[in-house]
Amino acid sequence: MPELRVDIDAIGRNTEAVVGMLRDRGLDLVAVTKGCLGETRVAAAMMAGGAVAVADTRDENLQKLRAALPDVELHRIHLPSISTPFEPADITYVSSMKGALAVAARGAATTPRRVMVQVETGDLREGVPLERLVDLAEGIDCEPCLRLIGVSTNYACFMGGPEGIMESVEGVVGAAAVLRETGLPVDRVSGGNSSLLWMLAQGRELPDGVTELRCGEALLLGQDALFHRPLPGCRIGACVLRAEVLEEYTKPAGGAVRRYVLGVGRQDLGCGAVRFVRPDLHELGRSADYLVAEAEAGCAEVSVGEKVEMIPSYEALEAAWTSPYVEVDLLGG
Repeated sequence: MPELRVDIDAIGRNTEAVVGMLRDRGLDLVAVTKGCLGETRVAAAMMAGGAVAVADTRDENLQKLRAALPDVELHRIHLPSISTPFEPADITYVSSMKGALAVAARGAATTPRRVMVQVETGDLREGVPLERLVDLAEGIDCEPCLRLIGVSTNYACFMGGPEGIMESVEGVVGAAAVLRETGLPVDRVSGGNSSLLWMLAQGRELPDGVTELRCGEALLLGQDALFHRPLPGCRIGACVLRAEVLEEYTKPAGGAVRRYVLGVGRQDLGCGAVRFVRPDLHELGRSADYLVAEAEAGCAEVSVGEKVEMIPSYEALEAAWTSPYVEVDLLGG
C-alpha cells in the first residue's frame, strides 16, 4: 500500500515561517486544513505556529475540528448548500442571498451567524460579481440572524495567472471600501490564498486594507500556490509519498530505457503532479492503479519491492490523503 508520511513538526515550522511573512505586514493567517482531511493534529500544529483560525470546506472536517479544538475560530470556506443541512462554523462564506438565508436558518435567534461575502475578482469560480455586491451585503445586513463581518476573494484556484493577481487583491480591497461608503461594517478583508506568497517572498507589498490570508498549500508543502516555489524558511518535504516498485524492466519503446511500475495511480493521486525525490527519475504517465517512472541513463537501479519517494503537488496531496488505498502516517506533533 502506498504511504503518505507527514511530518507534523515541519508543518508547524512552515506555519511559523508564513506567519512571520504576514505579521511583518500586519496580516493574520487563517490556516486551511482541507488538504489534510481536517486532521486535528495538523490543525493544532498550525495554530501553535501562529495561525489565528482554521478553515475547511467539509462539514465532517469542521465537526472533527470543533470537537478537538473547541476554542479555535473555524471558517467554513465552502459555499452553503441550499438543499441539504450543513455545518455553518463560526464564520461562513457566502456569495448569494439564498446562501446567506440558508446560513440564517441554521443560526440561533440569540447569536447571529457571522458571514464573509465572497467576491469574484478574476478566478471565475465562486463569488458575487462586484456590480451585485452592495445589494447582497445590504440584504445580509437586514437579516437579524446574520452579521456581516467582511469580504473575501479567491484567485488562482480555478483560473487566473500572475498577471492578474494584484488586480484581484485590489478588487477585494475596493469592494470593502465600497461597502464602507454605504455604511456597512467590513472589519475583515481576506485577500486570497497561498498564491499571494510569492510576491511577499520577493519583497512586494499587498494593497492597504487586507487583514488576512487563507493558506493551506504553503503550510503543508512549503511552497506558494502560483509558481510552486519553495518559500523562505519552509520545508518542502513535510509530506512525502512512498510507493513500491512492482515491476522493473528495460523497455524497448523509444529506445532502451529503464522503467519502473509503481503501485500508485489516478485512484490515489487524481491528476495531481508528483516530483521524485531522486532527480534521475521522472513520471512517464499513470493509469488508474499504476504510475510508470522512467530512469535517466546511468542512474542507480531500483529493485522490485523497494519504495521510491515523491513530493506531491497540492492536488495530489489532497487526493492521496483522502484515498482509502493510501496509508497516512503522522509523525511528530
